[in-house]
Amino acid sequence: MLEVLAKGLGKNVDEAMVKTWFFEEGDAVTEGDDLVELATEDSVVMISAPATGVLAEVCIDEDDTVQRDEVLCIIDDEEGELSEDSEDDEA
Repeated sequence: MLEVLAKGLGKNVDEAMVKTWFFEEGDAVTEGDDLVELATEDSVVMISAPATGVLAEVCIDEDDTVQRDEVLCIIDDEEGELSEDSEDDEA
């Protein structure tokens, strides 16, 4: 399990609003995919998936405020769970 934190908000910015989630819990994500869009007073920040896996839990809902370094979501990056489907296809 990998926690995705609210990073990259800017030097003097301590919080942002969650504008849009691009994936839902249970969706497969690939490293580099845009997960969520955060808005500050001055800018928009995109948070990307740091690893390939499944979006296991969304911790902050859209239109809620998130603090710098707060957990946005959790990605299950266990390879075993991702490869189960391909093993079932072979049987």
